[in-house]
Amino acid sequence: MILLPVTAAVVWRRRYPVRWALFGVGMLTFVGSQVYHLPFNNWLTDLGVIGPIGPDAPRLLATSLVLGFSAGLSESIARAVGYWLLFRWRKAEKWADSVMVGLGHGGIEAMLLVGVNTAAAVTSLWALQGQDLAAAGIPAEQIPLVAQQMERFLGAPHLAFVPLAERLLAMTFHVLGSVLVWQAFKRRNPLYFVTAVLYHAAFDTTAVYASQFISNPWLLEGLFALILLPGVVYLWRSGVGQRDESYRVRPLRDEVALFGTAVHKELVQQWRTKRVIVVGAVFLLFGLGSPLLAKFTPQMLTMVEGAEQFADLIPTPTTADSLAQYIKNLTQFGFMMAILLGMGAVAGEKERGTAALILSKPLPRWAFLLSKFTAQALVFLGGFVLAALGALYYTGILFEPFQTGPFLLGNGLLWLWLLLFTAVTLLGSTIGNSTGAAAGIGLVGAVLLLLAGSLPYVGPLMPSGLLAWASQLGLDVAIQANGGAVAAAVVLIVVMLVTAVALFETQEL
Repeated sequence: MILLPVTAAVVWRRRYPVRWALFGVGMLTFVGSQVYHLPFNNWLTDLGVIGPIGPDAPRLLATSLVLGFSAGLSESIARAVGYWLLFRWRKAEKWADSVMVGLGHGGIEAMLLVGVNTAAAVTSLWALQGQDLAAAGIPAEQIPLVAQQMERFLGAPHLAFVPLAERLLAMTFHVLGSVLVWQAFKRRNPLYFVTAVLYHAAFDTTAVYASQFISNPWLLEGLFALILLPGVVYLWRSGVGQRDESYRVRPLRDEVALFGTAVHKELVQQWRTKRVIVVGAVFLLFGLGSPLLAKFTPQMLTMVEGAEQFADLIPTPTTADSLAQYIKNLTQFGFMMAILLGMGAVAGEKERGTAALILSKPLPRWAFLLSKFTAQALVFLGGFVLAALGALYYTGILFEPFQTGPFLLGNGLLWLWLLLFTAVTLLGSTIGNSTGAAAGIGLVGAVLLLLAGSLPYVGPLMPSGLLAWASQLGLDVAIQANGGAVAAAVVLIVVMLVTAVALFETQEL
């Protein structure tokens, strides 16, 4: 569900001359629609207009209709605002442009909402295997639903593909809604907008109502496909003759080869500028030093005059202290290194004029940008390998050794955590016209990511959720997995990289 939208957009770009910026506009229209859609639904619920949902719920049909029209109107209005701006700037003149907007609109829903929630649900169900649900702290009214999910989770593995099938249908539907609203602007006919609202309302109303009575998920998806069929026919007919046969792109194999060459060039540059050595040395230092700091900090306090009383208050260090010190050191200094090494990745080359020189060669802009992220990711991966080996070695000498497999998995989570800040810094470097501006933008974005961990509901899915999981791995303790945080991190990285490429495509060098 996370890779599907981006893959579809890549395929579409190879058939039609559309920009990634349109995909970004689609993402913004969906996010914008939820800003007022969700509070509006909450308000209707408080008024009693939206009632409970269930097979025996009173006014189920009325509730389904209200939810359907609320979604259809909210998302169609957001699409209309997006197209109003695009038409004003003459950026959505063609049918293929509207499809790209629809891929972004439906894509961010698939990635951010459904994909992340599915990952979180899977890890939660995995942890509940063989447990007494009542003893696990689950509210009594939710136990039957969780038990049903557990039964499906363990007994019918093929149902794992149901959410993916549902997203394929939903993304197709969002593309249809995007095309219909685009037609309203292109043909100056508001009936297309009304059709988009009614079609969306019919689809969502059926989804809410029918799901209460149809237990077979494949039968339910078949019903959705049947409702969507007329729209698919319309999409196909409206797209006939829209393709520009003169449009040609370089073979994908050649573009991938150019990307590989660009990654090699970036790695060579990282080596020649001694960044590889600096990263490796810093990570190795803290990998070796973290167990030592955990072990000997109490003893060092006894050597400081007046601090002996505090040394007695510190409990005897353990393996858990070694891991905590390791994570604290690598996250603090890794965060700063991601900002410092990434802030000039694009902005510096724009300042020096080398970006224009490199792109005068047959190198796609996406390859130029993503090669920088890939090279930094590989350098940091090497750093984490050195740090992990150092920590394993000294922890095994000074304490009880880490559980090797889980500890290495924890380092993978830390690496993913660091890639988030690498991506946000690269985005800042793309936006900024100077290294200083890029550093400021990247730092603000990184701080916002860190602060998001304190938000209710979404906080556990933010980068802090990765650190909380990693802090349990390697120790002999019960582990609370957080697949939602992993999925959210991947989604945020993908969104930031797509946004960076979209902005870079529009810049004059």
